[in-house]
Amino acid sequence: MKTQVQVTRRKWLLLLTFLGLIASGGLGSRLLTARAQTLSPVNNLIIDDFSRARGHKNSLIWTSIADQAKDNSTTGANNFVQESGRSCLNIKELVPRNKSITLIGTKPVLDNNSNINTASHDGIYLQAKGTPGQASLGIWIDSKQTGRRLYQAQIELKNRWQELRLPFRIFRSMPLGMATNDRELFRIVTFPGLRQRTVEIFLDEIGFYKERKMYNKLTRQQQQIIINKGTERPFSGKYNDHYEKGTYTCARCGAKLYESSSKFKSSCGWPSFDDEIEGAVKRQLDADGVRTEILCNNCGGHLGHVFLGEQSTPKNTRHCVNSLSMNFIPATEEQQAGKAIFASGCFWGTEYYFNKVPGVISTTVGYTGGHVDNPTYKQVCTDKTGHAEAVEVSYDPDVISYEQLAKLFFETHDFTQLNRQGPDIGTQYRSEIFYLDDEQKQVATQLIQTLKTKRHNVKTKVTKADKFWPAEDYHQDYYDKTKKLPYCHVYRKIF
Repeated sequence: MKTQVQVTRRKWLLLLTFLGLIASGGLGSRLLTARAQTLSPVNNLIIDDFSRARGHKNSLIWTSIADQAKDNSTTGANNFVQESGRSCLNIKELVPRNKSITLIGTKPVLDNNSNINTASHDGIYLQAKGTPGQASLGIWIDSKQTGRRLYQAQIELKNRWQELRLPFRIFRSMPLGMATNDRELFRIVTFPGLRQRTVEIFLDEIGFYKERKMYNKLTRQQQQIIINKGTERPFSGKYNDHYEKGTYTCARCGAKLYESSSKFKSSCGWPSFDDEIEGAVKRQLDADGVRTEILCNNCGGHLGHVFLGEQSTPKNTRHCVNSLSMNFIPATEEQQAGKAIFASGCFWGTEYYFNKVPGVISTTVGYTGGHVDNPTYKQVCTDKTGHAEAVEVSYDPDVISYEQLAKLFFETHDFTQLNRQGPDIGTQYRSEIFYLDDEQKQVATQLIQTLKTKRHNVKTKVTKADKFWPAEDYHQDYYDKTKKLPYCHVYRKIF
């Protein structure tokens, strides 16, 4: 499900060096740069919004080339138009059989004084619509180590406006020689068709995006601790003398941090733990240059400090944590947690977003909806078992409702695709809600009706839950283990 060429760490740094548009111009005079025009409320960094005439000093110059001749030299005209109330770029070409159309965006001027830092962003996005079919988006990169190379990712155009989001990690290197123009920045190429056809593309925006994070609302006191790295008064925290069985979670993002079995009485004035849940806590040198700060590894929220060598427990470790940085889930609540089962393509990406929601206690990826008992991943990949890749979600109904989980399910995948999700094709990647009771069925059905009234062509099935078979261990919490990002799941607000 996941055959793709990864950008190596070295190449990733080159990509950030190029896209980051470093002010010093360290890669020489041929480094291509672009100045940000605006920052949207969702932290999108717009490179071109196509609202100005071609040739404006802060916009890209766009040229289309159709493969209409053997020398590949025919150039098409581009128009800036109004489409559905949007100021956008329109390209329309008659493309012969087995030929394609190439759209090239170049910078009119070099600018080595830009202060854009795309290292804080997660990928490239574009608002687009066009003749339905596949295309690729390329970015040119200059490097002293590798020379000029094209990094490319696949996109799929539809005959309606959509925001396409491409995580940096899915771009792969394409050593195709030099660009048409030394200042070429972006390139969009439609895949060759089997017959002569008219290809049309509309572009509204192109730029960089940052994933939205779903966090709990913090009190002023919590903000002072978690965001501003403050410290609560000793012996004032509600968890200082708290020893109930259960799990301590991050107050900001809900990620599990500590089991109650690792908590001990240190008499220091703050909750103390001698071990964290594996991978939950990150350590870094404190601002004072002496102590070691501990942070939630999921959201970066400040927890406190860790001290070694005190001989307080056999593990010789003390995590000194602010109570305001944590919430607590009693063991009884964990046992009485609600359950939900969702399938939306690759279960890695589905699990990734549910794991980040406050109120979700745990997730398990697996298989359901088919006719083979205890299936293996290899069997499911044959598309002959009837099973879907799915996620079983355990959640606290007092924190989050089933309806909120179902809304997140729809907002993190393309529910208009049938038996596929992005590059993953087959019935195992179908969009389906497996309800456990009539209330869940009613919620799912009502949400689908709401989407249809919004003119979405919903392909999601609603099916009574059957036996859920957990997947192999290496599939569980895959993105947390690998520190990667989903390649076919993105969050977008719908409801």
